[in-house]
Amino acid sequence: MSGPPHLRLAKELERSLRAGHPWVYADALMPPPPGLATGAVVDVATRDGRFVGRGLYDAGSPIAVRVATLDPAESLDGAFLRRRLASALAAREGAIDRATTDCFRWVNGEGDRLPGVVVDVYGPVAVVRFDGEAARVWRDGVVEALVALGAPLGLRHVYERSRGARGEVLHGGEPPRPVVVREHGAVFRVDVHAGQKTGFFLDQRDNRALLGRWARGRTVANLFGYTGGFSVQCARGGASRVVTVDVARQALADARENFAANGLDPAAHDFDCVDAFEWLDAAVAAGRTFDLVIVDPPSFAPSEKALKKALVAYRDLNASALRVVAPGGLFASASCSSHVAMEPFLEVLRDAAVVANRPLRLLEVRGQPPDHPSLPAFPEGRYLKFVLAGCYS
Repeated sequence: MSGPPHLRLAKELERSLRAGHPWVYADALMPPPPGLATGAVVDVATRDGRFVGRGLYDAGSPIAVRVATLDPAESLDGAFLRRRLASALAAREGAIDRATTDCFRWVNGEGDRLPGVVVDVYGPVAVVRFDGEAARVWRDGVVEALVALGAPLGLRHVYERSRGARGEVLHGGEPPRPVVVREHGAVFRVDVHAGQKTGFFLDQRDNRALLGRWARGRTVANLFGYTGGFSVQCARGGASRVVTVDVARQALADARENFAANGLDPAAHDFDCVDAFEWLDAAVAAGRTFDLVIVDPPSFAPSEKALKKALVAYRDLNASALRVVAPGGLFASASCSSHVAMEPFLEVLRDAAVVANRPLRLLEVRGQPPDHPSLPAFPEGRYLKFVLAGCYS
């Protein structure tokens, strides 16, 4: 019986793939067999036919193969999917305190050696995303494994939110609207049907808790505040007043509800529906300052080609935000762009501090939390940068 079709490398990538990098671009391969379908299991081989890795083929993507195993004896079947999901769940045991938190990322795609698959858990709901059509051939097997392995977590619903696709119930009927979850003791109402990403930015969970510990007695400005994740944790931590800034009116309405859900009076805080750049211009012009300013914008660098302009935009944004930090205050800044590595991001903050004349001391420099793992050979998977700094008085 013949195995999967072989795709031979046209470039010298064997060492990189064996080290664990999971992507093979189409231009690194010799032409595939005619009619090879997206989602087909394929073996990547050297020019002389030696096995390197096995993965799924995507005819319509620049990433032609996402390698899932380096073991020629491992089949990419339902048992494989269950092993990967079980391994990923076990790896989170030390990362999540389930007494205070019931929302986390169960599967982080390539970082859990299940390329193209993301699973986020919100209490009784698992939200699945498939990156590209190839990974969708695993859908039924992923759902079956989630249902079986998720029973002890109280998982009752599986819902798909893939890029470019409408949400679809995969198991257990429509998820609640909203899903109410706990995060480090806080309560959040999450819209898994229409919210950003899968409903909430789980990768900032531990950073929200961190700022909650620094917020006591401080005034806080949270830019690009979305549904108030950072704002709620700061208010719970004892901030004297929190201003949440976002251009989306519905996001701010949801932020008010999240305040109320935590026993916090929304009327004691501010929710400004305005573009963050406009808000900063007005705040600088008015001479307003805050004891803690949080900047967590969307990605400015969707591609490598956009990187140069993105770094300038990050510098200008952070310089403007630093101008509203009170002397001796705190500044928290993040970037979610995988094309901006940590060192260039720190250089951006250095330059922004010079432009704003706000010298900084670094207090915390963080990447992704442990439920968003990455591979040593896959720097593309290390996308999140988070810095907490103090401004010299």
